[in-house]
Amino acid sequence: MKKYITIFILIASIIACKSSSKKLEKGDYDSAMNISAKKIMKDPGKFEEVDVFNDAYRLANAKDITEINQLKQIGDPANWSKIFFLYSNLIRRQELASKLPPVGINYDKTDYSKDIENARNQATVYAFEKGSELLLTNNRFDARKAFNLFVEAKKFTPNYPLVDEKIAEAKYFGTTNVFFRIENNANIVAPQAMMDNVQNINVDDLDANWLNYDSYIDTTILYHYSIILNMEQIAVSPEELKETVSSESKEIPDGFDYVLDANGNVKKDSLGNDIKITKYKTISCTVKRYQQRKAAKISGTLNYYDNLTSSLIKSEPIVSEAFFENFYGLAFGDLAALSPETQKQLNANRPLPFPPSEALIIQAGEVLKAMTKDIIVKNKGIVK
Repeated sequence: MKKYITIFILIASIIACKSSSKKLEKGDYDSAMNISAKKIMKDPGKFEEVDVFNDAYRLANAKDITEINQLKQIGDPANWSKIFFLYSNLIRRQELASKLPPVGINYDKTDYSKDIENARNQATVYAFEKGSELLLTNNRFDARKAFNLFVEAKKFTPNYPLVDEKIAEAKYFGTTNVFFRIENNANIVAPQAMMDNVQNINVDDLDANWLNYDSYIDTTILYHYSIILNMEQIAVSPEELKETVSSESKEIPDGFDYVLDANGNVKKDSLGNDIKITKYKTISCTVKRYQQRKAAKISGTLNYYDNLTSSLIKSEPIVSEAFFENFYGLAFGDLAALSPETQKQLNANRPLPFPPSEALIIQAGEVLKAMTKDIIVKNKGIVK
């Protein structure tokens, strides 16, 4: 077992030693540098790692400097952020090299402070001005792009003038606002308590980065979409009482008779006792079982409207129900004839008063509220 462990460690060591050079061969210069730097810090005598570090450092910097010059030559101000990050790479590598032991690490100490500061300023100005330009289109999707640009400008220059105000403005104009309301077009008037409860659906947790749902009108914002729960029918069934009848019977002991001989005398057993036989009688009990039932049903549609075009973009049916159901039983006759299960059933349940129709409608409204939210979540891709 120790033999295999030793072989495994040797193989792992060989792989580890080659990993930095393999990264270098694949052109992943920064990974090669990082691997080599860790090994050099641990063992400054690893000169093969020093060679890998120097080669990776030289090739990575040459690649980035070439790209910086190309981007500057193109002259597109949108490239200043990329130029900034390329200069950041040059500085980061130089700082890494400077922390390593003096074992032949080759690097030029170049002052990039003015270059990176210029790139930072140029990138900030471009992001801010491009974001301001996009805001002028009065398009909420452009406002979202503007938001990202203003956030980028703030990252480059946290205290840049008006950047916080522009971020808030872009967030305001880039947000899609959705209004939810309930309408009662049913054949009967719904209880106001139910209407208020459903209208008060918690839509706050549906809000996302660019989506805002309101269940009550905010007059300071424009609503791009409306979701209207249209109640088309409210029905309450009659109070229903169903009866079923069953009977149970059982034989029980009912005294005894003496056993007589042919002469009419009582027979005796071997001990001289009178011989008796048990008499039985059948007892019975009638059980009437009742089912109480009453139901409320609300049906309608959940309609999605694009307010900017005044068009219906989706309509989904919705049906909610609430039930009152109670079972109980009454026994007539000898209760001793009933099985333990039947006696348990009779003892467990009692007749209950039927709930008022309004209470059942309110209960159905609770179900409707939950179903409505589920549908809104399912269809969240409709609003953009």
